[in-house]
Amino acid sequence: MKEAIANTFVFNLIIIFVIVLLAFFIGSLSYSKAFKVKNRIVEEIEKDQGYTGGTEKNIADWIRGNGIGYNVNTGNNRVDCPNVQDGKKLPISDYQYCVYEFNTCSAKTDRAKCGKYYRVVTYMTFDFPIIDQLIKIPVTSETMTFNEIDS
Repeated sequence: MKEAIANTFVFNLIIIFVIVLLAFFIGSLSYSKAFKVKNRIVEEIEKDQGYTGGTEKNIADWIRGNGIGYNVNTGNNRVDCPNVQDGKKLPISDYQYCVYEFNTCSAKTDRAKCGKYYRVVTYMTFDFPIIDQLIKIPVTSETMTFNEIDS
């Protein structure tokens, strides 16, 4: 009887180890997806030196065309971008990311140092079939500052 109890304990440890290993694997896949999308958005904004309608279209076409499987804003699975201090929330597309515009100009700043930069927030999501997207972890990045003299 003693061996049966020991075998059950070892079997439970193996099951817990497999579950933890799967959780790390799924988390790394979700992070990789959010990281790729975030980097592509930053690249497009820096290429266009701003977030325009063309930038939004290029990003949506890239996400759709590469088959990354990034989350679409639908029904209950919508991302409501929170307001940030000193930042202007830009309209988002059909995908779950947020773009904010920040202005570095103030009354005391000379024109050479004046400009704007963008903050991009994508989300790692864990989609469970019955309870929907329970966990959303933001992945954030910022673009370089675009000076007014560069424009």
